[in-house]
Amino acid sequence: MLRHAVFLTVLLLVLSGMTASAVAFTHGNVDAGIAFLWPALAIAVVLGMALPRRTA
Repeated sequence: MLRHAVFLTVLLLVLSGMTASAVAFTHGNVDAGIAFLWPALAIAVVLGMALPRRTA
């Protein structure tokens, strides 16, 4: 249950960062698009590694 809650939190944070990045790119703001993209990817990697392991 905790694993799913953490996964959904990570998913929400990553999707919001990716959405902000996509909107910035479509408006021609390359610097802002990159600025929103890197933290979203960092959140995905760091919190994805911190997920509790599955127990058998």
